[in-house]
Amino acid sequence: MDLFYNELKKFGKVKTNEPMSKYATYKIGGPAKYFVEVTEMQNFVDLLKFLDGEGQEYFVLGGGSNILVSDEGYDGVVIKVKVCEMKVEGNLLTASSGCATVDLARKSMEFGLTGFEWGVGIPGTIGGAVRGNAGAMGGEIKDSVKEVEIYQDGEVVIVSNEECGFGYRDSRFKISNEVVLKVVLELEKGETKEAMKQAIKNIQQRNLTQPQGFPSSGCTFKNYEIKEEEKEELKKSGVPQEFLDKNLIPVGWLVESLGIKGLKSGNAQISEKHCNFIINLGGATASDILILIEKIKAGVYDKYSINIEEEIKII
Repeated sequence: MDLFYNELKKFGKVKTNEPMSKYATYKIGGPAKYFVEVTEMQNFVDLLKFLDGEGQEYFVLGGGSNILVSDEGYDGVVIKVKVCEMKVEGNLLTASSGCATVDLARKSMEFGLTGFEWGVGIPGTIGGAVRGNAGAMGGEIKDSVKEVEIYQDGEVVIVSNEECGFGYRDSRFKISNEVVLKVVLELEKGETKEAMKQAIKNIQQRNLTQPQGFPSSGCTFKNYEIKEEEKEELKKSGVPQEFLDKNLIPVGWLVESLGIKGLKSGNAQISEKHCNFIINLGGATASDILILIEKIKAGVYDKYSINIEEEIKII
């Protein structure tokens, strides 16, 4: 093996040419040139410093949801954080970035904390949830984040909620080279029986409205945030008033209005249950998914003159 491989072994278990289809919820993706599993947070930070010093491209893999890895794979280092450190102090829940969001939501209720029960239906890790300001059933991670510990230019720093630049399915971490290391959630003491009931309702609702049984990456696109100056033209185009009032158009509705529900490309398909999901029917490629993504974007633009944006990260 090469010298770089031997250096990587100092930080964790290293694999070469590791198929990313094993880790992505889409079950799609070519090989990562290097794949490093770290089991200690200090090793994670040290590895990031090393890679920055080497000028080496890297990608931090969370739970594998919300990503589409190309069929050619990734010509760099994929880092899988296989450690979850968690503690509860009063109404504060602190967790390292590799903790599963669903586990944290459940743990919060076990400790008599409310406000994060919506997280039981969110796949992936808390680090990824913060990066994309994940949300469901009316809740968003930004509503609970007190502060975030991040890796930034070789240093570990703490940023406040206000400094995270949270927006709809967005944060500063989506466009910066910073890496989320730890999250502090500020929740409320409350009646957890009611919270648990709500959590069960949330899961049942997701199961009713989202496709089950086929690999996907969750919602493909962000719902469209309406600009004030667009409202009149969108209304003329047939966008319902309820969406205009909320300044948000569900992409599932936009796609369904194009009449392409169920459209296939290879073994990928626009879900017939929820049109913002593209599912892998078995053996789909990243190229199959990308063809459908482009058809949707072009169709929405042609009909409504708006550009919708992917929620998934294409690697």
